[in-house]
Amino acid sequence: MSKFYARRRLGTAAALTGLIAAAGLFNGPAASAALPTPVSAATARGYLATLDVRTESRTGYDRDLFPHWITISGTCNTRETILKRDGSNVRTDSSCAATSGSWYSPYDGATWSAASDVDIDHLISVAATA
Repeated sequence: MSKFYARRRLGTAAALTGLIAAAGLFNGPAASAALPTPVSAATARGYLATLDVRTESRTGYDRDLFPHWITISGTCNTRETILKRDGSNVRTDSSCAATSGSWYSPYDGATWSAASDVDIDHLISVAATA
């Protein structure tokens, strides 16, 4: 057999192997993970009882050590960008401030229609991290 046909057979075999492998990737079972079984109320209370709860101390805290909103794009800062991302039907003015829209809170089920009523910055206060 000539070298030409040997290379051609090798190339054809490699292409077929690649196609078969690709078909296996796309036709395989979808990845899924089962949710964990919730613990009992008594177990949850036991876990909560082990948390260390202290009185807040602001000793050493200085808000100036934590830069606020940075510019993300054009005149839009971090807050304005997140408000647009997380809101529904958000409209902005020429300075990128939200003028209308609505924002839903998955934490308490409330919905707001004024951007000034929405806190987006921290789940844990900055002071608590100092």
